[in-house]
Amino acid sequence: MPAEKYHKEYLSKQLPIEIKEHLRADGLDPTRVPSYEYLTSKGFETRGLNKSLQRHFTEEMTLHQFLRENGFGQGKGDWPTTHEETIGHLNGFRKSRLTRNNDRPDTLSTMESALREVLRVTQKLHDTDNLLLFARYDTEKERYKRNEQIEAVVDQIKKEKSDGAAENYMRYLKFFYQYVEPRDRIDQNPVEKIEAQYDFDTTPKKDPDPLKDYQIRQLWRTVKQLPERSSLSTAVENLAVRHGLRKWQVYMMVVLVLGVGVGPRASEYIRTNCREEWHLEQAYIEFPVRKNLPGEVPILAHPEFLAAFRDYMEETIDDWNGKPFPNPKTKSGSRTTNTINNWLKALCEEAEVRLDNGNYPTLQNLRQTWHTEYLRILRVDGVRLKLVADEAGTQDENQPKISYRSNEEERKAIRSLVSRDLEQLLPLSELPTEMTEIINENEYIDTQTDLSDF
Repeated sequence: MPAEKYHKEYLSKQLPIEIKEHLRADGLDPTRVPSYEYLTSKGFETRGLNKSLQRHFTEEMTLHQFLRENGFGQGKGDWPTTHEETIGHLNGFRKSRLTRNNDRPDTLSTMESALREVLRVTQKLHDTDNLLLFARYDTEKERYKRNEQIEAVVDQIKKEKSDGAAENYMRYLKFFYQYVEPRDRIDQNPVEKIEAQYDFDTTPKKDPDPLKDYQIRQLWRTVKQLPERSSLSTAVENLAVRHGLRKWQVYMMVVLVLGVGVGPRASEYIRTNCREEWHLEQAYIEFPVRKNLPGEVPILAHPEFLAAFRDYMEETIDDWNGKPFPNPKTKSGSRTTNTINNWLKALCEEAEVRLDNGNYPTLQNLRQTWHTEYLRILRVDGVRLKLVADEAGTQDENQPKISYRSNEEERKAIRSLVSRDLEQLLPLSELPTEMTEIINENEYIDTQTDLSDF
């Protein structure tokens, strides 16, 4: 058996030393928490490190948390620039994000990493560490040149990084110029001039990772606590202003119940019709548009909650079209999968839930979570499964997937085995206030018990 690469002694004694050596060699503050991208570029396998830390320490341990416990994140963190005006505004931007936006430590670390990388690229391509240069011009010809220079910076970052990372870097650079604009001379925000040209593909290149049980519980706790939280992340605050916090809370509870308890594909969140395809008394949802899989999927977590949600929508929206996330302004009558993924990302940021690679989970990760839990529980219970190849859902046509083919008796058997385990991940003893002000809670659940008792 080969020796374990990241054994406990290495993690405790050698890893922090090696990381600090890399930071010093690159002229960076050795006490700063390095980004996942930086560690990957230095040959560290961040996914393997996260799994080893969780195996040798605690299930909830993350790489960044481990580094902070070992002395990282204590220093002030010098920027890789000697341009005093840029340094001053970068420090002001960082302080503003911390005090006005209430950025979490991981979010702040990501922002700092992004702007450090931008500075390194501007020095490499344009021999300057003055970020304000690209926002100032005296002639139209100079303005065009500045835009082309920023294009080159984004192109280089997009070439070297994943699309998700590159999109983050460009966004934080735009936010930086927005911070500077009311405080100093800014003739233009160069990122706003060129960002429409870029289309970032953030779709995973392989089957997505499932969430861990404690991460699902953390998301569920967070969404239930939203109205009582004294401070919220900027993303959630913006969504609260746009939709109303309590209403958005209901939508996100539906996203999690569907994701963990039904496992729809991303497109099925917007295709499904609550009136026509949610058979809640029999506890299954019909997905009629499926290329190679039967469409009747058991609801393995809280069908009573989904019934309450459907009636809530009937009562609160005039001429409701039956979509769980309606938008009458779109051709489909629903909000897009991109919008729902952005909602999920905001909730994950609020809950400080990330995947092992540092990214926020998507609807695809929820689907993989459902699939993993479904298969694990049925295997534990010794259920004989009929396996089929899901040619549309995986890059490997030989990868086995669970057959959804089940008559009513099979659905009941599957639900009895799996639902209790899944509902323990999403404990619910009462409906959110937004719903109870509209519908009678007692018609759906016994408030003296947990929904998992059903």
